[in-house]
Amino acid sequence: MQERHKEGMSFGSRLRQERQRRHLTQEALAEALGFSSKAIRRWEHDLAIPRSFAQQQLASFFDLPPEEFFEELKPRVPLARFWTVPFPRYPFFIGREQILRTLASRLTVEQPLALWGLAGIGKTQVAIEYTYRFASAYCAVFWLEAETQESLMRSLLQVADQLQLPQRKVAQQAQMVGAVQQWLASHPGWLLIADNIEELDLLQMVLPPQRVGALLLTTRRQALGPLAEPLEVPLMNNEEGIALLLRRSRQLEGATAGIALAEERALSVPAEESASELVGLLQGLPLALDQAGAYLEETGCSVSEYLSRYQSHRKHVLAYRGLHCGTHPDSVSTTLSLSVQRITGEHSAAEGLLHLCAFLHPEAIPEEMLVAGASHLGPELASFVADPYQFDLALAALRRASLVTRSPTTRTLSLHRLVQAVLVDKMEPASARLWSQRVIRMVNAAFPESQSGNWTHEQFGVWVQCERFLAQALACLPLIEANCSDLPESGELLYKTGGYLLARGRYREADPLVEQAVKLAEQQQSLDRTSLIARLQQRAQLLWRQGKYANAETLLERVLRLKEQHLGPTHLKTAEALNNLALVCYTQGKYEAAEPLYQRVLHIEEQQLGSSHLRIADTLINLANLYYTQGKYETAEALWIQVLRIQEQQLGPEHLRLAITLSNLATMYRDQGRYEKAESLHQRALRMREQQLGPENPQTASTLSNLATTYRDQGRYEQAEPLYQRALSIQEQQLGDEHPHIAETLHGLATLFQKQKKFEEAEPLYQRALSIQEHHLGPTHPEVAQTLSGLAKGYRDQEQYEQAEPLYQRALAISEQQLGATHPITRRIRDDYRHLS
Repeated sequence: MQERHKEGMSFGSRLRQERQRRHLTQEALAEALGFSSKAIRRWEHDLAIPRSFAQQQLASFFDLPPEEFFEELKPRVPLARFWTVPFPRYPFFIGREQILRTLASRLTVEQPLALWGLAGIGKTQVAIEYTYRFASAYCAVFWLEAETQESLMRSLLQVADQLQLPQRKVAQQAQMVGAVQQWLASHPGWLLIADNIEELDLLQMVLPPQRVGALLLTTRRQALGPLAEPLEVPLMNNEEGIALLLRRSRQLEGATAGIALAEERALSVPAEESASELVGLLQGLPLALDQAGAYLEETGCSVSEYLSRYQSHRKHVLAYRGLHCGTHPDSVSTTLSLSVQRITGEHSAAEGLLHLCAFLHPEAIPEEMLVAGASHLGPELASFVADPYQFDLALAALRRASLVTRSPTTRTLSLHRLVQAVLVDKMEPASARLWSQRVIRMVNAAFPESQSGNWTHEQFGVWVQCERFLAQALACLPLIEANCSDLPESGELLYKTGGYLLARGRYREADPLVEQAVKLAEQQQSLDRTSLIARLQQRAQLLWRQGKYANAETLLERVLRLKEQHLGPTHLKTAEALNNLALVCYTQGKYEAAEPLYQRVLHIEEQQLGSSHLRIADTLINLANLYYTQGKYETAEALWIQVLRIQEQQLGPEHLRLAITLSNLATMYRDQGRYEKAESLHQRALRMREQQLGPENPQTASTLSNLATTYRDQGRYEQAEPLYQRALSIQEQQLGDEHPHIAETLHGLATLFQKQKKFEEAEPLYQRALSIQEHHLGPTHPEVAQTLSGLAKGYRDQEQYEQAEPLYQRALAISEQQLGATHPITRRIRDDYRHLS
C-alpha cells in the first residue's frame, strides 16, 4: 500500500521524496525521462513547475495518480476560465505594491498600460504577479511572448488551442490570427499581456481593431506613442532588495509572496549591513538580486563572502545564473549584453556613447559636458555628440532598450551601474585604456578653470558649474590610478578639481586629489616647472587649511626656492610665495619671521603694481593682522581702513573678499570694547559668507564664532551660545575633530560657560582646545597661553589654587616670550595671576 504524501508538502519536496525512495539520483531520473538534470533540480527546489506533457511522464514513471501527485500545483487563487500564462507565480515576490495598485486602478479597456524599464528590472514578474492577484476580475487571461514574430505566433496558437478555435489546425497563420482577433473583439472582459514587446508594429498586426478587453505590455522602450501609457518599473529600494535577497537565498523562513517585510527583522546587524551593501552595489536590480540569492543558496556562502567574490571576480559572478524560476534564464551579464547588442545596429554612435558613459559616474551625466569635451572622443563619436540631431538619435536608440534615461529638465543622462560593469568587464585592456583616456580628457576640457588663479575669488556661477561636473571628475580618479597617470590631462583635472574643493572648504575631499596632482607633476618630466610650482603651492595651502602648519611651511620654502630660481627674486609670483610663507609663520606665532617677509612682499607689489592694487590690499590685511596680534592696534586699524577703501573701490561693497577685512576689523573693535561697531561689521561679514559660500562653509563658521564672542563679551549669553554651537557643528563636520579652528571655537564656548559660572561644562572644552593647540601649534604658541589662562581662571574661581597656579605661570611665560611684557594679553594674564591669592 502506497504511503500518501504529507499534507502541505510542496510538489518539489514530494518529487524529491519519490525519487529518493527509488534510490535515484537527479541525473538518473533525468536520463530515464529524457529531461535535463537541471530541470529536475529546478522542480525539486520549487523554482519551476513541469509543463503538462512532463507531468504526464512523471506520473506514469512513478505510477501515481496525477490529481494526487500534482495536487500542490493547483492554483491557490481562482483563475480565469481561459488561461495561457506560462509561468508559475514567483515564490519570492516582494514589494512592488505601489505599481500593482496602479495597475489595478488604471488598467482598463480604454487605457492600455506598458511596464517599461531596463532588462532585469522585473517587468515580467510584476505582470505575472498582477495576473495571479487579479485573475478573477477577467474572463480570460492570455499571455503573448511578443519579442519576435515567431514567439508571438506560437503564443497566439496557444490562445487558439485554449479557445478550441477550429482555425488552430489551419496551415495559414493569417486565418488563425484572424480567428483570435475575432474572438477578442466579440468577448469582453479579457486581459492580454504582451511580454517583451520591442517592435510596436508587430503587436498592432494581431490586435483587434476594437478592443473590449485590457491590454498590458512589458517593454524596454520608454516611448510608446499612442499604443499604451508608459509606467516605469523602478529599482527596488533597500528594504525590498534585502527581503528579496534573503528570501531567494532561503536564509529566512516564510519565503512566499505577501509576507510583511517587518517580519524579517530577525537578521543580525552585521548580516543586514552586508545585505544592504550588496543591494546598493547591485543598485536594486531584481535580476541581479535573484541571481545573487541563487548563488548563496547553491554555494552556502554568506552575504559578506559573496561581496568579496563580487569584488574580486565580478565578471564571472555576473555571468553565473544558477538555479532560476524559468521566467528569466539568462544571467545579468548575458541579459545586459544582449540589450547592448540590439542597439548596436540601430545607430552607429549609440554603442560608443554607451562605452563612454560606462566610465563616468552613472547618475546625472551633464549633456553639456559631453559637448564641451567632444573633440577628445574620437572622430566618429565627436561628430555625433557635437550635432544635436544625431545626438538625439543615438539617445533614442539607447532609450529603446532603457539602457540610458534622459532628464529634459536637468539635461542629464543616467544609467545603471551594472550596465557599466558588464560593458567594462567585456572590454579588452587596450580598449578600456582608450576609453579611460577619452573620458579624462573630456572631463578635463569641460571642468572650469580658475580665471583669477584663486578659486576663492571666483563667481558663484562658476561654482555651480563645478559642482555639476564634480561627480564625473571624481569618477576619473580610479581611471587615473589604474592606467592613466602618464596622461597630462590627469594632473590638470586633479589640480582643478582639488582647487575647487579647497575653495569650498571641503578639505577631506580635496586632499587625495591635491596630493595626487603633485605626485603626477613630479613624475611627468615633460611638465613645465610652473605647473609643478602651482600644484606644490595648492598642496601647501591645503595643509595650512588643515592645520598642518609645519608641513605647509616646509613645502612653501621649497616653492619659494623654485620661484626665485625660475622667475627671479622680484617677480610677483615670488612675492606670492613670500606672502604664503609669512602667513604660515604668523599662524605658528613666528611673528619676527613673518614681518620681514610681509614687508618684502609689499615692496615688490608696490614696485610692480602701484599702491591701490587689490594684491596690495591682501598684503596689507596680513600685515594688519600681524600688528593687531602684537597689540599695535592703531597701526593695524589704519591698515584695515586702507584695505577697505581699496576693496570697495575695486570690487564693490558686497564682494566676498571684503568679509575677511570686515571680520578682522570687527575683532579688533571688540577687543577694544567698541561693541556696536564690531557687531555691525561681523553681521555684514556673516551675511556675505552665508549668501556666497553657503551656511555650512568653515569660513561661515569662523564668522559665527567671532559674532558669538562679541555677544559674549557684552554679557548677551543667550545669543552667543547657539552661535558657538552652530559654528562648532559646522567645523567638526567639515574640518574634523582636531582642527585648530575648532580649538578657537571651543575656547570661546568654554569662556562663555565660565562667565555663566558653569565651570563643569567649561573645563572639558578648555582641555580639548588645549590638546588641539599643543598638537598643531606647539606648546609655546600665544593661543596656548590664552587657553591655559582661561583654564587657570576657572580653577581659581573654584578655589582650586594648586591646579591654577602652574597654569598661570606657564601661560605668562609663553605670553611674555612670544608677545612681550607689555602686550595687552600678557598684562591681562599677569593681572589674573596676581588675583590668585
